[in-house]
Amino acid sequence: MSSQPGGRRLWAALHLLDHQMLDREGAMAGCVDDLELTAAEDGTLIVTAILSGPGILAPRLGAARFGRWRRRSQQLWADEEGRPDPTRISFARVRGIGSHLTLAADAAELASSDTERWVRDHVVGRLPGSAHVAE
Repeated sequence: MSSQPGGRRLWAALHLLDHQMLDREGAMAGCVDDLELTAAEDGTLIVTAILSGPGILAPRLGAARFGRWRRRSQQLWADEEGRPDPTRISFARVRGIGSHLTLAADAAELASSDTERWVRDHVVGRLPGSAHVAE
């Protein structure tokens, strides 16, 4: 890893993939499941986005059909709420890279939170006593 004009050189597989992400408040916001790369004029690959969420991870685990279905369902939910693709996080929103990535985003905006939020609202929230706060 060396400092370069206009950016920082990283081994993406080592420094980014599978690392935890924290949102602007320090809350867990998922993992880096894949990366979007764009070729610069000189042929150098530049990370332009982080891809995160169950629909992104599934193909890496050998469940391509489930991944396509999950990604489509995430996009439908996002479209209903007027949000952009929730699986794609612009790399410009990364504020820090270390043992984890710090994002300039709220966890609730990201696809990695969609499944947890749906289960909370539609399953756990309907269980008797789920409104009770632990003491």
